[in-house]
Amino acid sequence: MNTVLLGVIAVVVIAVAAYLIPLLVEMKRTVVSLRKTTEETLNPALEELNLALKSVRTITDNVGVVTEDVKQFSHSVGEMGRRVGAVNALIGSVGSSAAIKAVSMKAGIRAALEFLFANLLRKGERR
Repeated sequence: MNTVLLGVIAVVVIAVAAYLIPLLVEMKRTVVSLRKTTEETLNPALEELNLALKSVRTITDNVGVVTEDVKQFSHSVGEMGRRVGAVNALIGSVGSSAAIKAVSMKAGIRAALEFLFANLLRKGERR
């Protein structure tokens, strides 16, 4: 009985091995084929992805430069606005100061002429 049992086990082991060996060989071929196909399709896609990422990086760097230029430009425009405001205030004060001086000079000349004419007329009366 032991011999028969051992014989049956041996036959089953041989049958399983005979079935598994071609199955494992076919699985190996499938895995190799899958790896090859994956590498053939993924490598170009990965290369394109790298190129796209480099392009995006270049664009972001350019946007950073442009943003910095815009910041400098807006700062310059703000500074120019402050300077124009200061010049406007200076012109306003000089203008009003000049107007005050002109009015004062006019009043002074008028008073001087009135005094001069009044004294000339008085001297003319005393003679």
